[in-house]
Amino acid sequence: MSIPLVFKPATLTDLDIISDIETQSYHPDEAASRDQIANRINYAINGDPHLFYTGWLEQEENKNKELGGFVCTTLGSTALVTDESMKVHDPNGKIVYLHSVCVNPQVRRQKVATRLMTHWIQLLKESKKYDRIALIARENLVGLYESVGFKYLGKSQVVHGPDPWFDMVLDF
Repeated sequence: MSIPLVFKPATLTDLDIISDIETQSYHPDEAASRDQIANRINYAINGDPHLFYTGWLEQEENKNKELGGFVCTTLGSTALVTDESMKVHDPNGKIVYLHSVCVNPQVRRQKVATRLMTHWIQLLKESKKYDRIALIARENLVGLYESVGFKYLGKSQVVHGPDPWFDMVLDF
């Protein structure tokens, strides 16, 4: 049986828990700052709410919700993620740059990331606003992204943190 998830756009009231999970998920040189996360939530609020999306765990006994995971993006126009594309947001861009897929450490390895991305990708496809999702992934996560439709392109030119990154794309 899978964990019940409720999907919804991120809001600024989610900032503290999102920032905590981001910090727990990445090397300190790689994690987005609280300000970067707030900016990306605002880009989504003011543009397309699907650009920062969350999956919440619903607990039956008291109806409290705990953040299970989130996807965080910006928009641009280059075909692949670049050093520059990680720093800017072009609200008219047709390429979605997937910066983070983070899962609460308490529920990792329970298909939260797969279910969240599958739901989110479908929303983007149905919107018909974008041409592609581009991301850079660590080698150990390539299989996860391939399982939801991304194509592996090879080693990225982006240097961010201590280990190499690999380019992946999903075209619509």
